[in-house]
Amino acid sequence: MSDDTATTPMEENMKTYTARLEREKDGRWTVELEEEPRVHTWGKTVEQALARMREASALWFGTGEDEIELVPRPVLPKTTSKTVEQARQARKQARNADRLAVEQTRKAAAALTGRGISMRDAAVILGISHQRVHQLLSPETRPPRRKAG
Repeated sequence: MSDDTATTPMEENMKTYTARLEREKDGRWTVELEEEPRVHTWGKTVEQALARMREASALWFGTGEDEIELVPRPVLPKTTSKTVEQARQARKQARNADRLAVEQTRKAAAALTGRGISMRDAAVILGISHQRVHQLLSPETRPPRRKAG
């Protein structure tokens, strides 16, 4: 029996730190770890600054770069921070809605074909391609069933 909450050895070793990013007047980004402010660096772009911070953190903590996870926290004006957070929340809601739509479409396709309706006709009824119906009903794309107990 498998445990869906089990972590891999890599995940067990993963260390997560908050990378505080601040844009300087010259356009470069300075970054420091909130958990350890003595670890700091900079980059021309956010991506470069985070890459350098991952490297600096690995050196500071004596670990591999692949074991460092950085959560970027940019210092922004309050209104900009609010807008960024609203965008993140909207994307999260969209992902959740998409997952729900896929699952409901899968259930509907199964119900239709279970009543003897062809995949092509089910596709027309659902407003999707018959290939998508086939994909939704294929065993490889179904989520694994959990064992009771």
